[in-house]
This record gives sequence, C-alpha cells and structure tokens, in this order.
Amino acid sequence: MRPITRRLLKILNIKRLYPPQQEAIKKRVEFGENLLLATPTASGKTLVGLIGIVNRLNDEGGKTVYMAPLRSIAYEKAALFEKLEALGFSTRIEVGNYARGPRDADILVTTYERFDSILRNDPGFLREVSAIVVDEVHYVNDEKRGPILEALIARILHSGTSPQLIALSATVSNAGELGEWLQARVIRSAWRPVPLREGVYKEGRILYSNGELVEIPVVSPTPYINLVAFYAPKNAQILIFSQSRRRVVSLAEKTAKAAGDILLYDEQIARETAREIARSEGPSSLKEKLAKLVLRGVAFHHAGLSNRQRMLLEEAFRRGGIAVIHATPTLAAGVNLPARVVILEEYRRFEGGIRKPLTVYEYKQVAGRAGRPGYDDVGEAIIVAGRSDDPEALVDYYMASEPEPVTSKLSNLKSLRHVLLGVIDSGIANKRGEIKEYFKKTLYALQGDINEIKIIIDKSINDLLKWGLIDESGILESTPLGSMISKRYLDPLNVPRIREVLSRSGKLTDTLLLYLVAYSPDMVHLPVTRREEDYIMDRVLDELTEIIDLIEWFGPTELETLKILLLLLDWINEEKEDVIASRYSVGPGDVNAVVETAEWIASSLADVLPLLGVGYEESQRMRVLARRIKYGVREELLPLIVIPGIGRVRARILYNHGYKTLHDLATADPAKIAKIPGIGPGTVKSIVEFFGGTYEGSGGEGLEAYM
Repeated sequence: MRPITRRLLKILNIKRLYPPQQEAIKKRVEFGENLLLATPTASGKTLVGLIGIVNRLNDEGGKTVYMAPLRSIAYEKAALFEKLEALGFSTRIEVGNYARGPRDADILVTTYERFDSILRNDPGFLREVSAIVVDEVHYVNDEKRGPILEALIARILHSGTSPQLIALSATVSNAGELGEWLQARVIRSAWRPVPLREGVYKEGRILYSNGELVEIPVVSPTPYINLVAFYAPKNAQILIFSQSRRRVVSLAEKTAKAAGDILLYDEQIARETAREIARSEGPSSLKEKLAKLVLRGVAFHHAGLSNRQRMLLEEAFRRGGIAVIHATPTLAAGVNLPARVVILEEYRRFEGGIRKPLTVYEYKQVAGRAGRPGYDDVGEAIIVAGRSDDPEALVDYYMASEPEPVTSKLSNLKSLRHVLLGVIDSGIANKRGEIKEYFKKTLYALQGDINEIKIIIDKSINDLLKWGLIDESGILESTPLGSMISKRYLDPLNVPRIREVLSRSGKLTDTLLLYLVAYSPDMVHLPVTRREEDYIMDRVLDELTEIIDLIEWFGPTELETLKILLLLLDWINEEKEDVIASRYSVGPGDVNAVVETAEWIASSLADVLPLLGVGYEESQRMRVLARRIKYGVREELLPLIVIPGIGRVRARILYNHGYKTLHDLATADPAKIAKIPGIGPGTVKSIVEFFGGTYEGSGGEGLEAYM
C-alpha cells in the first residue's frame, strides 16, 4: 500500500480494508489500472474510487471527476471528499444550476448529465483529467439516463486521453462483459460487511432463502404490521418499501396507529426533527402530517418531499430518532441509509395499466439496504407475499437468481439524436464514418447488431439535418442553432416543437412563451388524476383561449403539459404553496423539480428563440419569465427578490406596504420595516446587510444610518 493511500485511510479513520478493497489494491488501483468493482451495497466501493483519485492526483496532478447518477448521491460524496483537504486536494460540486467550491478544484463531483454538459461546453477539459470514477455504472441499463452515460463513457474511451476509469456497481450478472467494454479489470464479490438474511413472509411465517421456516405472532390482519410488531421490540430500525407515494403516506399513518406504542426511538431527536420539519418549506398540511408521525417514531419518504425534509428524516433515522420509514423505491436508489430490517411491502407496481413484478435487480437494490455496518450482526430483507403467491416461488425468483444483465439502451432514437448533436458540435466526429467508429466504443457495439445502430444513426443525422441543427457540406457541422441547443443541453426535439407552436400562433404572449416551456420534451412529468382532468380543461377553456388552437385533443400527454402550464402560471402569479399542493396533488419536491427544470428551459429558450426568427422583445420576455419562475413572483417583485432572505411572501408584504424598489428599502427606517406584520428582525438585518450596513435592532433615519 502506497504512502498516499495510508494517509487517506488515516484521515478517514479506516483501520482495515474490506476484502473487495484489498483486491482492488492487488489489481493496482493505486497505479492507474482501470477497474470495475461489482459488489453489494456498503462493501466499500467509494473508498476504492477515492484511492484511485488521490493516487492520480499525487502522481500526475490534473483534475479528477466523480460522477453519480443522482444529486443526492453527489451531495453525499462531496461532503465526504471535503475531508481530502487534509491531503491538499480541493473539491467542487456541480449539479444542475448549483455549484460550490473553487473552479480549479482537484476533484469535481457531478452527475452524468452535468459532466456531459461540461464537456459539450469545454471539450478540452477531458485532456486535464487523470482519473474518472463512475458511480452506479449499471445505470447504463436505465431507459432514460442510460444512453447519456453510455455515450459519455464511449467519449472517454474514444478520446485517447486515457484517464484512469474506475466504475462502481451493484452486483451484476454480466460484469465480465461490462469490464470488457470499459477495458477494465473486474472485481466481482458477494461479500458484505453485514451478512444478509432474505425471506418471504406469508400468513404468520417467514420462509428464508436457506429453507428455514420461522413462525411469528399474528397481531394484525395487515401482514407488514405483524413484521413491524415482531422486529420493533428488538430495537431494529425498519425501512418499508411500497410503490406509490399515496400508499407510503397511508401506511405510515397506519403504522403509527397500530404499532406506535412498541417502537423504540430517541424521543428527543424525534422532537427536534419534528420541529425542524414544521419550519421547513412546503404545504402546511404535509408538514403537519409528517411532523406528527415523526413524534411517534414513524415517517414517510418520497420524491414529493423537499430536499430539506428528506435530509432531516435521513439524519434523524441515522441518529435513532425514527424507528420506521415508509418509502418509495427512490430511497433505495439514493443516499446510503441502511436499516436492520428492510420490508418490501409490495413487489408489484402499476405500469402501462397493469401490475408488473419488480425485476430481480430492483429487489436487490432494496434488499441491499438491510444491515447497518457497525451496529448489526445481520440484516434482514423480507418480501411480503400476496394471498395467491407461493413463497417458495418468490424465494427462487428474487433470492436465488442473478439480477438481469445490464444492456445498452442506446438504440432509443430520442436519446441518440441528443448524443449525436453533442458528438458533432464538440468535434469528436464530423463524418458519418467517423461517427460510426466512435460508436464502436459503446456497449451497444459489443452487445447488439452494429448494422442496426448504423441505420438509427443515419435516421438521427437526417432528423438533425431536417431541423436545421447540423449542415453536411463535406463534413457534418453544427449550425449556430444546433450549437446553442447542444451547449444548453436541450433535447433537439425542442426545435420542431417550437416551430410548430410558432406556425400556429400569432403574437407570443407570456402565456404562449410559458406554454413553450411546459411543452418542452425536457420538462418533468406530473401524472394527471381523474379529479384534475375536468379542472384543467375547464380552466383552459375559460382562461387560456389563446392556446386552444395549439391542442388537437385533450389526451394524457396534452393534459400533462397543461397541468405543468397551469402550475407554473399559478406559481409565477404568487399563488400560495398550500393551494398549489392541493390543486395539483404535488409536494414541495415536485414543485421544486418543475420550477428548477422550467427555469433552465426558459433561460435556454431565451437564447434559442432569436435563432428561430423570434424577435428580441419576445426573447427578453422569456428571460424575465425565467427569473419569475425561479422566484415564483410577479414581475414587479423582481427588484426586491434579489435580497437574500427575502422570499416571494416577504417581498409581496414589503411591496404592498409601499417598499417597491431597492431605493425605497435603502432609504427606509429599519425600525418601521420591522413593525410590518410578517417582517421580523432577521429580515430587516438581511436588508440592511444587503446594502452594506449593520443592524442592531434600533431605529434610525433610513438605512444610511447603519452604513
């Protein structure tokens, strides 16, 4: 083991390496060897990546990159990597529009999409990179994000710059094939720091995968409640996974009512957490419901919660302030949150109108959360069987089987157009033959029919030519429009959609501009409930007659677009969050996702529209809309909202009390502002400090007196 590795272990307070980590040392991860580590959750994969990073930085300098699929994982890793400052290495995190840390940092922590965007805007950056860690590389198998990751890895392999590539994955059945694609040595192991015991529960009995049958007391007609009653008195923290948000909320309430008296948890931590949740953003009804459950040692966790709320719950669970979390599978794919017991309360989900069983891989992701290193001698993962299910069949299918192989999803035409535009605009390949050579570095080329992908490549190129995003005069080059679409990381399909709207509409009003944002293929999706359908159609017919001609019929896709449009209209017109939550069946996490995505699309379209013949005035109005979307305000509040701590609610209060400009606030008496209902000393302090002064809480002749 090299000295820099020993220093790293000392900083992280690691006394000994796990077996997979020892194997990585043997396979020369310290000396730049490419590795694929395919091992279970909590087996120490991140440390292997860090060993590679610090050794490359120590030997070669340059930059290193840690890529993760989800922002939550990126935040978690960035917090850990900050400890490397003791070795003299700095860290920067870039996810979405958020960035923190020095621009010239030694380690960049980012998501797949963000790193792809960075390389599109600065192709030369890859020449500076000496090591790249790809976390959760099995996401290549994901229909949506897989093509981006696969093309990104192909770009790295095709670049000729040869950075060390360390790929981390859960156990996969075709690790050898992935290793061949990545040109990496493979470490595959089933070793876990906490042994895993797997079983299926039905009618008072658990059938374990080793054939053991254990009877447990039946205290409720609800199967999972019997498991909670069995494990909770043993001081076992429990994660219970269900497939829908509504169900996890309902079951959390049921757990608190049926088993709240037997749960063991730190009540002081629960009280502190409940208090912080009550103070967090979002609808009051959701906060009140969640806070009351936390006081009973129970919580629900899903993507509708805000980042702050999810972080509070996760930290409370780690500290023992919550005994049971009911969660959707997004938790299993996100942050590291192990539990003594993991219960898969339902193993089927609605998809395409029918109930489909989860894949073996999806089960393994959930089961991998069982067992807390340093706390548990064993972790247990239990599937709850249905009335007609055969427990033995479930054991055979989910516990005795290998997960499905990771396969390329690059043949998706929509994704391939996006990838190809980036390849052409970045200058990676500018002839059809060169592009096909580039694609020989993909997993698809190893697994699929290369002639088939050549056909899809030609179809994608022809679409890009037809839409005016590339030219082919001897070589393939992006047009100014294509280059803008690529660098702003927009789906090329935005262009024909925008042209369609422009051809069928007159003057581009703010509503039509916002419709372009909602109609974008890059916009997040919110399902429309039956209850919402009539509301959406009635409101469009009553209030938004200017867009009726753009909609041929009110099908599911159109209704989703209109739901986003109406939500955004309510948001920028300062509708209360409780009303938005109730009206559209959303939580703060959903609103944040829509707002953040819409702001990015709007600001990007403000740059794209002039290249499509739209006038300066309309593009500037789109830029103003982007700012309104960001803050959730009418246009008159934009000058005030720039002050830190002045959110949409306080800005409106100040405006309604006559403080309509920054000049009004700069010349105001802080004592008078502090007396306005809803404006406290903290807000006044923020205002005074914004203008460069200090505030002690006394009156004066305007803010100048405090400067």
